[in-house]
Amino acid sequence: MNQDERLSGALQENILCLLCFDDRAAKMIRGSVTPQLFESSVFREVVGHAIDFLDQYGEAIKDHLPDHLEGILKGEDQRKAKTYSRLLENLYLSKDSVNADYVISQLHKFVRMQTFKAGLLRAVEAVEDGRIDEAEVYMNQAMEKQVAGFEPGLSLSSPEAVASILDFPEEEGFELGIPELDNLGIIPRRKELYMLLAPRGKGKSWFLTHCAKRALLARWCGLVITLEMSERRYAVRVLQAFFSISRRSAEVTVTRLAQDRDGNLDGMIQEVLTRKTLRDDDIRKVLITKAKREFGRRSKFKIKEFPSGSLTLAGLNAYLDGLERFENFIPDVIMIDYPDLMEVDSKNLRLDLSKLIVGIRGIGVKRNAAMIVVSQGNRESETATTVTGAMAAEDISKIATADNVLTYSQTPAEQGLGLARLLVEKARNEESKSSVLITQAYAIGQFCLDSVRLKPQYWNLMEDRSERKQDDPPAARRSRPRRGQEEKD
Repeated sequence: MNQDERLSGALQENILCLLCFDDRAAKMIRGSVTPQLFESSVFREVVGHAIDFLDQYGEAIKDHLPDHLEGILKGEDQRKAKTYSRLLENLYLSKDSVNADYVISQLHKFVRMQTFKAGLLRAVEAVEDGRIDEAEVYMNQAMEKQVAGFEPGLSLSSPEAVASILDFPEEEGFELGIPELDNLGIIPRRKELYMLLAPRGKGKSWFLTHCAKRALLARWCGLVITLEMSERRYAVRVLQAFFSISRRSAEVTVTRLAQDRDGNLDGMIQEVLTRKTLRDDDIRKVLITKAKREFGRRSKFKIKEFPSGSLTLAGLNAYLDGLERFENFIPDVIMIDYPDLMEVDSKNLRLDLSKLIVGIRGIGVKRNAAMIVVSQGNRESETATTVTGAMAAEDISKIATADNVLTYSQTPAEQGLGLARLLVEKARNEESKSSVLITQAYAIGQFCLDSVRLKPQYWNLMEDRSERKQDDPPAARRSRPRRGQEEKD
């Protein structure tokens, strides 16, 4: 069988996983696959059991699979038993992280291609033999099967269709660990583009590191594309974020937010934390142990570096295809740092950048993946008290393309306290224009430690703190809203 006539290794494994554990996906796959599509005899054996069970009981085989393979697992051939045991273990580990919609779409695409190629070959042979009528029949049959795989889209012509809309689940996403955004549903989701707009040097890469951490905690397969920072440096940041490790000093001062009973900001407390550092003598052993424990049982994660100005949309798609074919890796979330550094025509910078952002969102839709990007603000954003979407560098239309846009703002006083503000500049399906105050500690890899919904009295709190700064020792420093201010606001 030629390379283009085979399902990729990643696709085969993911199809098998869905057949065994996903009731909905198994029924969608059943009509398109036979055991003969799979290269491995082990896969073919398991597929056969999964299909037989589905046909008989109308649901995926799930935890009954080991029972059906008991004769092999407990047989005399120990080598064969270990092979099947490893496959079962991999299936159980992957069952909650397979990108079902993308896998099914790729399977249907493969089947349609193979069906059309077979019909075309038979039609060509008939034409060469002068059998024109038969050639037309073969082509019509191939086209009919193509039409059978065609999805016309959602219709509102019947009560059942309207009712189905209400039952349809929201696109799957993962929480950012910032309750004020998570509770509003302003989170990265499949088939959507999530964007952070920030001034130069204000933590855009740290935001993506935070997103990578949260995706891994949610057991999503994550991919970071970096065009600005090396793979090694990004990896160090991910380790810092996961394990709260300091780069240099063992003692790190962080700001904590105190809240009243209603969840409003009540004050700020600075604490001194003691942490491991990347300079400790035993840090190599510590990180190896921690990484093996944490990443060994989570979903796959990769960081890929491309030179600035070299990556195109076509190149990104080719790389993603290569990951699937050669690494059995299909990302659930793709993070790009940052699109402005991809290849664009300098003579048509704004137009090219606009097309690039549209294309990036299209990749998310096509591959059923969440897309997260960061973008740089213009010069005005660097001195603005509050950054807005109008301060996007080069092309403001990228704000219109994204589904959700956050802006990052930080005054010099806030930076000194490890504070920053996130403004929901755009939320396609949720509430926008709300602001969130966060505390940060980049020294230990934390984009967000605490968060609270921003209220007007915050600025009075900052002013009050500035007035008292000279009198309070750093370790005990605490500020509160002015008396009566809460009632006023």
